[in-house]
Amino acid sequence: MPTAQVNGIEIYYEEAGEGEPLVLVHNVIANIHSYDYNFPVFAKNFRTIRFDLRGHGRSSKVDNEADAPAYYTYENTAEDLYQLLKHLGIESCYLLGQAYWGVSTVSTFYARHPQMVKALIPVGCELLATPEGQGLFDMLDDELRQGFIKLHEVARNEGMEAVFEARKQTKTFWGDKVFNSPHIMELFKQMYRETSPITFLNFPIMSPALKQEIVDAFNDNQVPMMMLMGEQDPEPDKNIAVMKRDYPNCHALTLSDCGHYIALENPDDFNRAVLNFIAGVRSGLYS
Repeated sequence: MPTAQVNGIEIYYEEAGEGEPLVLVHNVIANIHSYDYNFPVFAKNFRTIRFDLRGHGRSSKVDNEADAPAYYTYENTAEDLYQLLKHLGIESCYLLGQAYWGVSTVSTFYARHPQMVKALIPVGCELLATPEGQGLFDMLDDELRQGFIKLHEVARNEGMEAVFEARKQTKTFWGDKVFNSPHIMELFKQMYRETSPITFLNFPIMSPALKQEIVDAFNDNQVPMMMLMGEQDPEPDKNIAVMKRDYPNCHALTLSDCGHYIALENPDDFNRAVLNFIAGVRSGLYS
């Protein structure tokens, strides 16, 4: 199994294909299998890399919750990514991040290493910063907030397999496309089993200062960016509007027949959108 000792931890990764590097970063309670429907397609065109974030899959985790707040930060996950790319001899890449953890990780990475990113593809989330004095869940509407509070309670008392079962009731970010696909549901069950409950209980917070650093980097360097949202995701238009407010040069596309998990729910349109965007970057359309 390919692993890399980077940033003081072990990262599990996979790569396939040749050409310009394309790196895929997953969300919380997930792992490399989030891209099972996309990785083989992208590998026909790019040197494609996917990896398990710390706390997920086969990458390193912490067992002591007291250590978790310092362990799970976007500065750390961005540094993990930086050192992994150095380990692989990659000087620049196209970079895609899915939802809160993925988008926050790739955006933080970009703020620190803009010269290494040819284009940025945030999927399913804007830059969700938490104002001082608020928790992450305070940023969500009441239904989503109550859903996450319930799931955290289950994770603390019963573990991640119980969280998977509880999510069938709360339906937090899960739409009909997820529930109606036995394969997606089985994939989620596996990814929940392979995620540490301490990871789930310790969402990193993006501070207003970190968000401002990222926004400044976007606008100072004018990175080509395409934001992808699913039309059944909660408030896709609001997410796009906020991202465009922060970075007016951001392009955006809302895909039909999918919700929060676009890469799994509508892989054909997702793959086509990513490939078309990168083709546009190469041709100078998004420069």
